[in-house]
Amino acid sequence: MLRVYLDRGAKSDAEDEVVAVAATVFKPLGYKRFVRPWSRMVRGWGASAFHATDFYNGAQEFKRDTPSKRERFDRDSKSVPKLVGENVEHILVVAARPDEFLREASQRWKEAFGTNIHSIGVQMILIAMGWWAEENHFNERFAYFRESGDEDDAEVAATVERMREGHADTARMIRISSFAHVEKGMAKGTEASDFVAWHWNKWYMDKVRRGEAQNPRKDLAALAEFAKGKFKYIFLSGDNLKFFFSLKPREGSAVKI
Repeated sequence: MLRVYLDRGAKSDAEDEVVAVAATVFKPLGYKRFVRPWSRMVRGWGASAFHATDFYNGAQEFKRDTPSKRERFDRDSKSVPKLVGENVEHILVVAARPDEFLREASQRWKEAFGTNIHSIGVQMILIAMGWWAEENHFNERFAYFRESGDEDDAEVAATVERMREGHADTARMIRISSFAHVEKGMAKGTEASDFVAWHWNKWYMDKVRRGEAQNPRKDLAALAEFAKGKFKYIFLSGDNLKFFFSLKPREGSAVKI
């Protein structure tokens, strides 16, 4: 059984907004190797859970208000990309700029697939995970975990259920064994995905849109290096978005992306 942990992240300013849904995939042994040191790191802060926004900004449970905490941050910020990258089986990010996405989508497409970027991102991840497993000759099914608490929980859950119960080819291809909503801090893999989504969004806002995509933050570059080719993303913007809509999938169909 392959475990897939999902998290949604968003970042905006006066000019732009981006939403990313990140998936980190672990085999059982890799997950154990990840969870033990990760949990020790979080406990070292006296924190209930890892949250990238707080961790990198020194807020809430991750305040860096003493020399020892500043030293802890310097040490832990180097270990986080390594813990995720060395133990993960696959990382996938699906990202879009909501205004652009909804502007380009036809009314017919919106009626078929919805307008919630989070839900759409999850749909694409389920399909992409199925194709990834097939291409890599994995016969296992997927157990998905997603942190509860988002205002669109119900819509995401309904979307997943439609895909599981809908078109037979899609249901077979996405290979879902279970899809669980868990409380914050209960599934550490969701914290790995939170880390990935936060860095992807910051990379886009600070670098990509300014023409500096080849100059990522050192943490994101380290993750890519430790993951050794296992880090992929789908950015639905510009020509990629136009191509995506040109595919015109029928509702419930399994579209290769």
